[in-house]
Amino acid sequence: MTLNVTWRARLKTAFFVVMGILTLSMILLSLVGLWVINTAQDVTAYGAVQATGEGLPPADQRGAFLVLNENHRAQYPGNLVELLATTEPGVVDTNAGAHVTPAELKAVLVQSAILSEGSEYRVYRIGEADLEPMNTIRQPGGKVMTITPKGGSWKPGSYLVDIPSEGMFGGRTYFQFYVDA
Repeated sequence: MTLNVTWRARLKTAFFVVMGILTLSMILLSLVGLWVINTAQDVTAYGAVQATGEGLPPADQRGAFLVLNENHRAQYPGNLVELLATTEPGVVDTNAGAHVTPAELKAVLVQSAILSEGSEYRVYRIGEADLEPMNTIRQPGGKVMTITPKGGSWKPGSYLVDIPSEGMFGGRTYFQFYVDA
């Protein structure tokens, strides 16, 4: 009986010590999270991607990409720029977004596990009443679609890429970039 009471007391003490350590860790990580959020500056909403031999992103990367012409700014090391996916449209700040000129931008490329109909993929300028007609071209394999303006050149402005979300819950995923004059 005395042995049973002793073990119970030890287990109870060990339990409270472990719970105290976990609670302290949670509080410290919350403080670190707040510090990172409040001190982070100049977070970009794009990233460089190493293209495969066909000029496509690696097969395991999903999302929207800007396909650049050979002559583009040194700011982008390759011909592909990956855009940040958001669940709300138009939230990318002008300082954080990818900026290209009409001469630099060849197309918007969307890579997905399974593509829907071409009409489900839209690229348009934010704040413009008239949507510019776009060409959506599904690439062989059924996982990549390129989108280009029917007029052949990109007009300056803030663009939004609006595509169906992958997964069973549906919805839309948004990507934003800027075409400068």
